[in-house]
Amino acid sequence: MFAKYLRLGACALGLGLGGFVSTAGAVTQISQPLTLDAALSWASDYNPAVRGAKIRVERLSGKAIHADVAVPSNPRVEVGAGQRSTPAGTGTDLNIRISQELWIAGQGGLRESAANSELAAAKKQYRYLLSATTARVRAAFLSILVADKAVATAKRVVKANRELYDYAKRRIDAGAGTQLQVNSAKLGVSRAKALRAGAKNRLQRARLKLDDLLGIDPSRRLRIAGSLDIDPVDLPDRDELLQQAIRQRSDLVAAARQVDAARDRLSLANRELIPNLTVFGFYREENGGDGQGPNGSGATIAGGGVSVDLPVLHRYEGERKQAAAKLDKAQLQQDNLQRNVRLQVLRALADYRSARRRVKALDSAVFDAAQQSVKLTERAFQAGEVGAPAITTAQNNLIAVRTEYISAQDALINATTDLERATGGLIAVGADNAPTGD
Repeated sequence: MFAKYLRLGACALGLGLGGFVSTAGAVTQISQPLTLDAALSWASDYNPAVRGAKIRVERLSGKAIHADVAVPSNPRVEVGAGQRSTPAGTGTDLNIRISQELWIAGQGGLRESAANSELAAAKKQYRYLLSATTARVRAAFLSILVADKAVATAKRVVKANRELYDYAKRRIDAGAGTQLQVNSAKLGVSRAKALRAGAKNRLQRARLKLDDLLGIDPSRRLRIAGSLDIDPVDLPDRDELLQQAIRQRSDLVAAARQVDAARDRLSLANRELIPNLTVFGFYREENGGDGQGPNGSGATIAGGGVSVDLPVLHRYEGERKQAAAKLDKAQLQQDNLQRNVRLQVLRALADYRSARRRVKALDSAVFDAAQQSVKLTERAFQAGEVGAPAITTAQNNLIAVRTEYISAQDALINATTDLERATGGLIAVGADNAPTGD
């Protein structure tokens, strides 16, 4: 049951890492009205952080290609000529030398292994970033739906308080009420309007956050299509969830590959003390060669040899120390990440269970009941059974319940997306394609 909620590869399905480079004009229009699936698909291509990760993979791909060479450099050709002058006459000297540097002590293999490990780590980091971005986009999208609901409920609060105020005002105009009752009702209307203004601002901020994650112009007005569908997630027990999260988190694999790369870099730094070998061959003609010089003095010489740098003045101590420190840092980061993953999963799990209980306790029926209480208070007020304190109490209760109701929805979305991110792809909140209010 749990497996169906896992988003393996965190929307990396079908993307692959070979098609990273896309033209800037590949997609010019985002679909409208925007559904959750369309938002996730768009973000997988156009989220700025995801695009940056793709570029990094491309850069490290080039670095790995560069490291996969049989020799450190291309062959070197040297040609020289000179005029020889002797008492017997003049002649020409010619010198040709071809040399090639060779890897020694497996340095080439270590360079290639380190580069490949770094590339593999970047790909895993990309996959995890895509998974985390999926969770963030989902949370931002659903936050818009909650914010839209917050505006709708705030309007209902304004309406309920305005009706109460209108009646209190009519009553005092007829000489049957008190100014205290009118003031209490008017205060409720003012508070409700402030609540509505805050809800509208929250909706605008939620839209801007989604725009930022999608990498689109924030001045654009997106029409959102979706409605909250908050169903309980069938979660395994805690230990099994931790094990699945460890297996699922591709950034843990990336951390392990970074350790491999740092270990190879340290081995390479240790072996750099053994200099590479350069082999060379040469051909030289002296004074024309083949006895062509004055008095038959020309000579032709061919041969070869090797050259090597002497590690006397530069012994690579600094490079070895830096490489050792980088290995220690990579191992520390791996240990910290493993601990943080467990912490993130356990914290998100606790928050999710708490949020589910809050939502269950504060569903829409509770808000409806609070609004009905205002209606009943209004009727009792009309009948002269209650006074200003009862009006204030009913207003406060409606506003408080509405605030708690929206807060519970927020907490559930945040906890669920935290759980999705912590486990590397757990999906528990969705949205259908019913359009929201504009």
